[in-house]
Amino acid sequence: MLESKEITIGFKEAVGEIFKLLPIEKGFSTEKKWQVIAEKGMFLLRSSFSNMLERKKEEYDLMDRLYKQGVKCNKPVRFFESTDKTTIYFLYSYLPGQDAETCINQTTRSQQYEIGVKAGKDLKKINSITSDTKTWYGRKWKKHNHYLKMYGEMGYRFDEDKKVQRFIEMNYNETDSGPDLFQPDDFHLGNIIINNNEYGGILDFNRYDWGDPLHEFVKLEWFTWPVSKDFAKGQVKGYYGEHGIGEDDCLKISIYTAMSLFSTVVWTLRFYPETMGNIEHKIKSILQHYRYFEKTIPDWAI
Repeated sequence: MLESKEITIGFKEAVGEIFKLLPIEKGFSTEKKWQVIAEKGMFLLRSSFSNMLERKKEEYDLMDRLYKQGVKCNKPVRFFESTDKTTIYFLYSYLPGQDAETCINQTTRSQQYEIGVKAGKDLKKINSITSDTKTWYGRKWKKHNHYLKMYGEMGYRFDEDKKVQRFIEMNYNETDSGPDLFQPDDFHLGNIIINNNEYGGILDFNRYDWGDPLHEFVKLEWFTWPVSKDFAKGQVKGYYGEHGIGEDDCLKISIYTAMSLFSTVVWTLRFYPETMGNIEHKIKSILQHYRYFEKTIPDWAI
């Protein structure tokens, strides 16, 4: 819990008198989050352990770049360290509204599509930040083999898993040209804000990575398409524009989606086994959508 002295020294000057400090419990992050209601408006406060300073400072600086490029995200305000040097705090502007996962179906289909278009345009801007490295291809393959080994040791099997793995092995070389660009790595309806039936912005860059931006569309398949097909199609339109998504990009996305089946099983069984029933349903839907990866152009790309 924040000490009053930390509030005074750390950010009271930026927000003015503080009226309320409300914990935010949503999400799987280990970070602590608060909504700050203060004299100068509403703010978002996040905290992490001080050993995360380098990564969290990079995230803060990247969000500042994105905000200045016109991405609708939380504006960085300031960061500071606790008096005992164990905790770091990052203060951002607050995006009003509700997360799209809970309220998008309260909007019309045309509104869902337009919200998706604006979100897709923001994702394109987010992916415009480049890295000096080009290590995605090797890193991704190494990570997949790690998850595949753990999957094999767990004793759990999803339908036609060997067929899915053969598809990955036969096609993974197609991803070799993937660049190292900025990935929010969690771009889905749960992290998108709707305000007054319009696109309100994108939240949560906590899991950011560098790599092929097409990997972001795996989240579209898992979490967005089942909830709002109109948003999903709008996201693709906003990202790709009038020329649409090509077959080569669809193939790469299908490869990453196939790989995600193994990693999701491992991650879920290790950390949230009580949610495995829901994950099994999602896996079945993905396998059917891709016809066990005999099909590589998903319906949201058409």
